[in-house]
Amino acid sequence: MLTQKSFQKRLGRLLAHPVTLLAIATVAAVWLTNYYQTQAWIREKQFEVFRQGYTEALKLVDEVSELMSRRFFGLNRVVWVAKGTGTGDLDRVWEEYYQSVIEWNAKLLVYAGRLARFVGPEAAVGFAEREDATQGVGADGPKSIHGYFLVSHERVRKLVDCVRQHCTGQARDTALQEAEQALNELGAAIEAFTSTCTDAIDDRASTS
Repeated sequence: MLTQKSFQKRLGRLLAHPVTLLAIATVAAVWLTNYYQTQAWIREKQFEVFRQGYTEALKLVDEVSELMSRRFFGLNRVVWVAKGTGTGDLDRVWEEYYQSVIEWNAKLLVYAGRLARFVGPEAAVGFAEREDATQGVGADGPKSIHGYFLVSHERVRKLVDCVRQHCTGQARDTALQEAEQALNELGAAIEAFTSTCTDAIDDRASTS
């Protein structure tokens, strides 16, 4: 029967044997190789997920910008025709603009949800604040891009109604001034919103 001392002595010889050392080194090398390969794979997958999210976020902002631009241009075109500086029939130009309103309403909640996911909750609220989207613009003014569009839409429609009724003088000037002011505010809001979204995307990229 081996004593503890004899066992330790034999174990020491076994561990010191070149074949044993080679086996241990081989196992350690394989483990380290697998470990670093696994870590590299994890980092690669994390980067791929980040890259896809970053690309999707930029693509989303482009899509939303295009949607905003179509409706914004349509409103401006109606005003140009109403004031006599644009070409075309007012009723037809208004109808063409209204197609962008239908598209806007159909995509509003979809884009708000995607903005919350890929850009951030603040972007979703800035695009379509809940109160603006469900109850209309309150006395304290619009809180989101959707709210600014609602105000501009109403001001431009008021101008269109005025022109249809052949209003003149102060009534026409007031309607035109209010419509143009609303569009100026809308344009500034769109520019600020787009800038805020791109900054948020860049901030996420720098901290990832």
